[in-house]
Amino acid sequence: MISIEFLTTIATLAFVYAMANQLLNIEAGWGGMWDLGIAGLIAVGAYSYVLLTTATDAYTPGLGLPVLVGMLGAGVITGLVALVIGWPALRLRGEYFLITTFAFAEILRQLIIINRDLTGGTFGLTSVTKPLEAEFTFEAYPYVRLVLAIVLTGVIWMICSRIATSSYGASLRAARDNEPLAMAMGKSIKTLRLSTYAFVGLLAGLFVGPAYAWFLGALVPSIFTSSLTFTIWAGLVIGGIGSRFGPILGALTLTAVSELVRLIEVSPQHANWLSAVHPLLVGVLLIAVLRWRPDGLLSERATFARLRRRYAPQRSSTGHMPRSHHHLRESGYERPNYLRLGDHRGLQDVRWPQGVA
Repeated sequence: MISIEFLTTIATLAFVYAMANQLLNIEAGWGGMWDLGIAGLIAVGAYSYVLLTTATDAYTPGLGLPVLVGMLGAGVITGLVALVIGWPALRLRGEYFLITTFAFAEILRQLIIINRDLTGGTFGLTSVTKPLEAEFTFEAYPYVRLVLAIVLTGVIWMICSRIATSSYGASLRAARDNEPLAMAMGKSIKTLRLSTYAFVGLLAGLFVGPAYAWFLGALVPSIFTSSLTFTIWAGLVIGGIGSRFGPILGALTLTAVSELVRLIEVSPQHANWLSAVHPLLVGVLLIAVLRWRPDGLLSERATFARLRRRYAPQRSSTGHMPRSHHHLRESGYERPNYLRLGDHRGLQDVRWPQGVA
């Protein structure tokens, strides 16, 4: 029989992954920055939050700050770390950027291990300050933690939705799809990408790191390995890179499929076989989606189709297009959808007047 406590725990983990998926979607799905160091940023946010909010004792040199102040401080620290990492990493392209961000994530993890007096080394930090913990019993708090995870996921979704429909998000997709043409239109690609990477770091430290620490109850460096990065990436690919709801759907689907296998009862001698099924299911699910749904469960094109219809030129009562629209048509130039509503095709559909190009 499935217990409600188990489902609550799995749902909380799924929404924590949903937060991370949405942030990765900003930089990778819309910005074209395929980051393999997202686990390192989450680790910085989680450790910063714990060190800022935990009271000083014999094991943790904390500052004992309030939860909200600790979250803000963790966000600022992680944003600065992302800025330092992004400045040299974003000068590279393609697989070189992937390797560099992966290396920086591992460097951050090794720094956590080395600084034993501050981070506890391989033993980690076992005291995590959780919001509203004193107001609820031990049995009731998992439900509170789930509500907090859902609320934070909703906050990040609103931020991402605002970015998706803004000129800032349109510039990100334009730089991703056609960087030379975006630069020709006056966009500073380096500044745009660096600010995006730092912004993702800020949100990772502000929301994802603390929420992950609340869920775990203790922090050890072995949690923030490449497997965490792979899990987040798998959820994003399954849900749909570039879509608005895809990262959330992908995280929920991946967590449900991979974690519910723990409900299978096996003998102790077959426990190792069951533990090996977890990554196997993730791989099978990922392969199946790439085979039959290459764009993910929710594609980027479908995500922005509704917005394109909303901002499409409206015909007048006589059935004619607005005069300004006809003027553009007659001049041989049609403004691309992306400039108005963030079409994922970027600047590829610009049609210039004859003799201008």
